Amino acid sequence: MTIDKRAIKILMNTYWSSAGWRDEPTVSPEDLAYAKSHHVMFDPVRFSHDEAIEAAFQTVAAITQAEVVSAFIASLSSRRLDIRSGLGSYAVGRHFQRHRAKTSFGRKFCTYCGLYPVEDVDLNILNFERLKWGGVRHTQPTYIAFDLRILRETHCPSPNPDDFGILRAILSVARSMPSKARLSDLDKSLSKVLASNSAERRALIGILGYAGILIDPSRPAFRKGFVADSEREQTPWYKDDWPYPVQWWNGSFGIDEAAVDDWFPSLST
Repeated sequence: MTIDKRAIKILMNTYWSSAGWRDEPTVSPEDLAYAKSHHVMFDPVRFSHDEAIEAAFQTVAAITQAEVVSAFIASLSSRRLDIRSGLGSYAVGRHFQRHRAKTSFGRKFCTYCGLYPVEDVDLNILNFERLKWGGVRHTQPTYIAFDLRILRETHCPSPNPDDFGILRAILSVARSMPSKARLSDLDKSLSKVLASNSAERRALIGILGYAGILIDPSRPAFRKGFVADSEREQTPWYKDDWPYPVQWWNGSFGIDEAAVDDWFPSLST
């Protein structure tokens, strides 16, 4: 499946303007029908907890790590943010386990996956976020299932030498940040090696966190097992909107070289 440019424009214009998010998303019936016919916009769906869990589990099982990694690397020079997203979803979901909803006192959502008993899902918002930033909700089972399903249906270019050069540069920048560097410093530094805006770089940094490359090694990370929603300790810092676990990273941690070898073995050959 290739992505139709007019359909993407319809989706973007539905939710976004030059001033940012639209207060009231609007799309004509004709435009909606066109975008839906090209699998860019969708009807809303409702999942029970168990249906969403099964969808995520099955979709992760249907794609390989090699496919996800290839798409991620190929996104770097092409700026194909939609195919970049899959690494984050796969990294979170590859150790995901089937389970019954687990709740605790005062919490109506599952302490393992974070889902409510029934979820109304706007797939259009999810696809908007994929296409505009490279995904936002990589820890949500409904997004994992949607993201990886669309990735499997999408024609992805193969990585080229420029892509591998950019990947090496990204890792080199992260590896060499000063010990007191914060995520905002890393964001700015990556602007020198990656054609992007800050929102795209923040999504990329979050994906590298899910992959276990940018982490605080003292905290649970998704590379070695699924981190339950209740175990994702949040930082105490005011207005911290970075995702777990990358939110705990600073320059003193550099990068996890074992995680780099896990995801990108070809870099060492």
